[in-house]
Amino acid sequence: MRSLRIVWLLVLLLVGTSCGATPADESDAGTGDDAPVTITLAYNRFLETSFSDYPPPLEVIRTEVADRYPNINVELNIVPDDIGAHRDALTVWMTSQDATVDIYGMDTPWVPEFGAAGWAEPLNDRLPDLEENFITAGLDIFSYEGQRLGVPFWGSIGGMFYRSDLLEEYGFAPPETYDDLLEISRAITAEQPELTGFVWPGARAEALVQTWAEIFLGFGGQYFDEAGNCAINAPAGVEAVEFMRTPLDEGISPAATVTWNAEEARTRFVAGEALFLRHNHDIVTWLDDPEQSQIVGQWGFMSNPAQPEGERSGATGGFAFAINPFTDNMEASVQVLDVIASEAVQRGFALAWGPVQYYAGLYEDPEVQAANPNIELITDVFDSAAARPPSTNYAQLSDILQEELHATLTDSKPVAAALDDACSRIDALR
Repeated sequence: MRSLRIVWLLVLLLVGTSCGATPADESDAGTGDDAPVTITLAYNRFLETSFSDYPPPLEVIRTEVADRYPNINVELNIVPDDIGAHRDALTVWMTSQDATVDIYGMDTPWVPEFGAAGWAEPLNDRLPDLEENFITAGLDIFSYEGQRLGVPFWGSIGGMFYRSDLLEEYGFAPPETYDDLLEISRAITAEQPELTGFVWPGARAEALVQTWAEIFLGFGGQYFDEAGNCAINAPAGVEAVEFMRTPLDEGISPAATVTWNAEEARTRFVAGEALFLRHNHDIVTWLDDPEQSQIVGQWGFMSNPAQPEGERSGATGGFAFAINPFTDNMEASVQVLDVIASEAVQRGFALAWGPVQYYAGLYEDPEVQAANPNIELITDVFDSAAARPPSTNYAQLSDILQEELHATLTDSKPVAAALDDACSRIDALR
């Protein structure tokens, strides 16, 4: 079916890592037959959120765990929405071998680092049914040196949302290039000055790296040269960042953009205040919900524009739940993660959050299909899937990019100087 093919397209294009983690201490605390135990999940507040009429994922997890293991109580330790702050919290716990959390959400780019450091319990022997129940490519994304490190529960790809009603009213087709995006924004906001032309996350955070990566590849950039040296300061890289400055300089994007995360940018588009939005694909499932959106039936979604010398690119991402190898409750943690890997919970994610989950056959379920309206809009966008810069030191690489990109977006440093400095620092990581 089309929905199943959509999932396959994404998982085949997402950049996986194949590799394993240092074996954990096998001294399980165990749960006993009926001894009460609390398992703490570390993830952001969205685990308590549903974008549909179905229960939020945390409620589904708790219900299924209680049904199978009445002695286990599941609690949520809420980490920040910001991906960098989320990772920082995990790093503090892992480096100190802290058992504060038993299971945590792991982002795709962290897999090589966490795997090499032994910060995620290998699951191959603990959850052997993963191979049978999940699409292999989805598991590969969260693997290191042959070890399965996480149970995937969400995947994403970036693209461009636009106001289809306004483009039609003013006689414009969706933008093919970034130059088109600027031209359309200038024309329509001149007629409707209360509108913002282009909203996107410009704060010093991971979402800025994702946005930059899409634009950078759209201008024909290459992360590294043939010798493996940083190449983001090549002419294409300079042009890409200069483009990012242009809407700020012209007021097409508000000055406050450099303080916005993805949610703050999205809020303005959903409220009908903006013409274009760079965002992950997931909001397609609820933009036509009048209780959540002011632009019902007035929007479209497409792969990001690209200059003639570049490629349409959507930054990929995704999360899996992993077990803290330093937990005091290994047996119960494995039991809870096994529940999270069940069809019931994976289906719960699909019903509450929308695409994309990796449980085999999930999107053949009529109820899942009905709960994911507009899923056909993301079919073409999956063809543009692209990775962020690959690195076993991704966290440091991302911090460098965030700092240098934000410096030039806030006029603290010229574009060429910022990119030269970024490359010098990135090359020093090797």
